[in-house]
Order: sequence, then C-alpha cells, then structure tokens
Amino acid sequence: MGGTLATYAAAHSSTTDTYVVTGTRGELGEIVIPEWDTPEAHERLGETRMGEIAAAMAALGVTHFENLGFRDSGMVGDAGNEDARCYHQHSTNDLDGTAEHLVRIIRRVQPDVIATYDDFGGYGHPDHIAAARVARRAWEVAGDPTWRPEAGPAWTPKKLYEVRTPDSQRDKVLALLESRGIESWWSEPKDVTPEELEQWHQWRAAMACPDELITTRIDITKQLAAKRRAIQAHATQIKSDGPLLVLTEQDYIDLGAVEQYRLIGNRLTDSPALPESDLFAGLR
Repeated sequence: MGGTLATYAAAHSSTTDTYVVTGTRGELGEIVIPEWDTPEAHERLGETRMGEIAAAMAALGVTHFENLGFRDSGMVGDAGNEDARCYHQHSTNDLDGTAEHLVRIIRRVQPDVIATYDDFGGYGHPDHIAAARVARRAWEVAGDPTWRPEAGPAWTPKKLYEVRTPDSQRDKVLALLESRGIESWWSEPKDVTPEELEQWHQWRAAMACPDELITTRIDITKQLAAKRRAIQAHATQIKSDGPLLVLTEQDYIDLGAVEQYRLIGNRLTDSPALPESDLFAGLR
C-alpha cells in the first residue's frame, strides 16, 4: 500500500489528503538485526517502532497518521494473543467498543475512501485481522447518526477497499526470486511433516486471491523509490537483504509496478466502472 499512499500524498490539494491509522505500537514484534536483538531493545521496541512508522510516513509524504493505542497481540499462536489488553482480544470481545476509536477518527477526518487488510490480514497476523474487522465495522456504522453520537457527527465514507495480492502476481514474484536463488515466505518449506506442509499450502493460498477478484490497480511506478525508503525505515522488522528489498526498481517495473485492491463496498450513486485505476474513481 505504500506506493498508493505516496501517490495520493503527492497529489495533495485543498480538497484531498491522505491519512494513515495503525492499531498498535508493535511492541511484541521481532528484531531482525541480530546485534540489536537485546532484552533492552525489546523493552523499548514499541517506541522504536513508532519512530520507524514516522520515518516511513515521511518517506511517503504522508503527514497525518494516528495510532489507536491498543497493545500488540504478537504473531499467531503467541502468548500475547491471549492478553486481554491486546488489539486481537479487544476486537474479538468488544468489536463496537474497539471500532469506536476508528469511528471517531472517520467522523473527524471525513474520508471518502477507506483501504484496509483483507479478512486474513495479509498473512494471518492477529492484529492485521483485527484491523480489517474494525475497519469493516467502522465503515458500517460511522454514517449512522444513532450509533454512538458521542463519537462525533455522522460521516459516511463512499468506498471501502481491501489490499490484495492476486495469484498471478505472487507466482511472478516467486519465480523471479527463485530464479536468483532467493527464498521468501512463498517458498515451500523443507524438512517438515506432511501435516505441516499441508498447513503451509493453506496459509500460502490464503495470502493471495484469484485474479478475477481484483477490481483496482494503482500504478506506483513514480513512487517506487519512496516506497523503498519507507520499507527501509522499518529497520527492526525488515531485513535489508530480504525479499522486499533485494528486488530492484527495474524488477518491480518488470513485474508491473502496481498495487492491487478489491472494492468490497461502495455507496456511489452509479455502479462503479470496473476495473479501476484510481481509488477515487466515481468520486471526482
């Protein structure tokens, strides 16, 4: 989504703007740089991660970003998933109370378009799934003046998207990486049991979607450099020699240089003309 954010941030005007909302500070995450991976660094990881997202937003040209303040849930299966303070638990046990935090922002900012994760959270992360769940609920209720009026005057967003990776894109990226001997999260694991391999196949399938589900493709060719700088800003999370950064700008151009979405809700007067090349299609 970084290239999309940079694209619309660059087009900022008196009538358009770009806002980013995150749910947690990521304080239970891993640190991928071995020399930084110390108990002391983990104690201040939430603060470090907030600094990283600020740097990433600056790289993308996004000047408005907020955090909902929920506790990180950790990766799927971690003990943090069960912490009553975490985003996963809040969104599971009190969806409306959790969504109110986002509704307050929606009613204040008044966005026409919202983009979020798919219901698998991209790769199954509990907090990404929570973010998708909360965004969908906020989409449903933000425009209802009877729903928690204390959260601000009602505002009705017009379009709701989920970020998706189509099967064809996954396969092209995987083929390019493997042609260079580079393993990625899409590479079949070795030395696992048949049951574990079947679980992995299910997980990999859930990370992508049939191509026909894609409704919208955003050309990010002009923002590839900004996107790379934003990825590099997440230094504790993303390895400098990992799949996201090992590919060159020309590689991404050869792969299509687009970010892809599925329109999952709209309140347009006329039916949207699909496929789209602009998240604001039908609104201007």
